[in-house]
Amino acid sequence: MNELERSVLAKIDQEQLARLCRQLIQAPSENPGGNEESTVLLLQSLLQDLGSTVHLQYAAPGRPNLIAHLGGGNAGGGLLFLGHSDVVPAGSGWDADPFTARREGNRLIGRGATDMKGGLSAVIAAMASVNQHAPHIPLTLICTVDEEANALGIEHYISTAEAAQYLACIVAEPTDLITIIGCRAAANLQVQISGASAHAGRPSDGASAIEAAAELVALIGENKQKLAAAPHPVLGPATWNVGTLKAGHGTSIVPDEAWLGIDRRLLPGEDPQQVLDALLAAARNRIEAAENLDALKLQIRGSVQMFMPGFLTDPEAPLVRQVCTTLQDLGAAGKHGIWTASCEGGFIAEHHNVPTVVLGPGEINTQAHQPNESVSVSDLHTAACAYALIALRQYETSQN
Repeated sequence: MNELERSVLAKIDQEQLARLCRQLIQAPSENPGGNEESTVLLLQSLLQDLGSTVHLQYAAPGRPNLIAHLGGGNAGGGLLFLGHSDVVPAGSGWDADPFTARREGNRLIGRGATDMKGGLSAVIAAMASVNQHAPHIPLTLICTVDEEANALGIEHYISTAEAAQYLACIVAEPTDLITIIGCRAAANLQVQISGASAHAGRPSDGASAIEAAAELVALIGENKQKLAAAPHPVLGPATWNVGTLKAGHGTSIVPDEAWLGIDRRLLPGEDPQQVLDALLAAARNRIEAAENLDALKLQIRGSVQMFMPGFLTDPEAPLVRQVCTTLQDLGAAGKHGIWTASCEGGFIAEHHNVPTVVLGPGEINTQAHQPNESVSVSDLHTAACAYALIALRQYETSQN
């Protein structure tokens, strides 16, 4: 490391970083709930105290995106960080108040500690330290609302923001400090099946939406096997998951309506509307062929409720090599991998045409969305140091 890098890292204090993360956790922003504003206003105050130019962009009443520029004349550009202000509902099973952050040894516990108040706090600490020692380096943070539900914030951002030039994008989601070079796209599909109600004593007078839904679920199960047999060489296979099924009015009534919520992870080249249309067509054919169903009384329709594009950065790209090397310099493994989750990085990679990776403190599978969610304080510090070094090194590379 050179002298500038050592000076920047020396200013990132682990205990100050932990306190910052606690502040963010204690500004609740549950979604569903639509109450991200308290967290965003805290972020605005923190970033303005650093000298950032901060713009709030309301995607809906009380639900502001935040766009902050620091350094380089506050003109944007440089390294772009991406995060989100909302957290999933706390739910039950906590040992203490989920929004009163508490410290147990090296771990900070509270809703959002991992996903992703921890990543946001590390970004702010990195931006502060870089700007203190190298104010000519431009840094940008975009923090969206509604990432955990319907992507309202990021969709509003890309519909209003002009495409800008950035050196790279770091999505500060929890990756256990592994550099994620890509993820599949994600679509939330809603399917409604309408049948005909009748008395359960003579069910043939009606048409069961639940039995038709069972045919749809069976069809999806068969398609899962086909998808598993044809994986993408890097991203793996596309997948289905039937997450919700709501139907019926009582045990003595033939159900006339059924609603299914379906998750579909998509590979490059797949279009969510085309996937849905193919599913509905195959389901109609299957229902018509089923001897126990009156297809004339059954209708099936659906819609794409949310779509989050995927992305894939070449593992040999300069950004990936630089991020992995930086993590190794800090004592981390410096590995890269693929994410099974989804994130908003695909929107940014596509809209700004910028190389993108996901990197952050915390573990998405064992901590995010769990009771007693927690993050390692030492990992917060490593993440902040990595973000700072990446910003310095990306800028230096761009000048050569």
